[in-house]
Amino acid sequence: MAGLDKILESIKAESDEAVAQRINSAKSRAEEIKKEAEDSVKDECRSIEERGKKSAEDTVSRAESAAALLKRKAILSEKQEIIAEVFDEAEKKLVSLPDAQYIDTITKIAVKNALPEDGTIIFSAADKKRLPSSFEKDLNSKLKKGKLTLSSETIDTAGGFVLSYGGVEQNCTFHALIDAGRERLTDKVSKVLFDKAEA
Repeated sequence: MAGLDKILESIKAESDEAVAQRINSAKSRAEEIKKEAEDSVKDECRSIEERGKKSAEDTVSRAESAAALLKRKAILSEKQEIIAEVFDEAEKKLVSLPDAQYIDTITKIAVKNALPEDGTIIFSAADKKRLPSSFEKDLNSKLKKGKLTLSSETIDTAGGFVLSYGGVEQNCTFHALIDAGRERLTDKVSKVLFDKAEA
């Protein structure tokens, strides 16, 4: 019996040692897996943090670009409004010139725009009252060719006139002339108004 007990004790000892080795191996592998998982989580956290930071930077950059664009649009809109007011003010000043200067101005415009043929010149009712009786004669004396007759008709305008040649009309009202020159003059007006202010 003593021999059997020794054999059983030996088997148990070997078994205990094998179990202990397996448990130690399993613990060791579990530690490795845990470390790998922790490293992987740390890497993923770093990656998420970097992506989040980049996304936040992109969002801030887009917001700054959008804000800069809105600012430029607001400034441009304000400048355009100021320029439009300048043109409106110019028209008002032309209309409110003293009679002698006003007649001189419209005479120069008529001479510059008249065609070398006979036609009529049409004013507003208010402007017709401002014209001296010699206006038609004085105007025609300055024309190289053709003749302009003062029309009995009137137009609705703040200032200026319309030239009519056989049904073809040439709009020389101040509003039309300013509108026609607006594109060409806008840059000049802008430089005068804003270049010094922005320097």
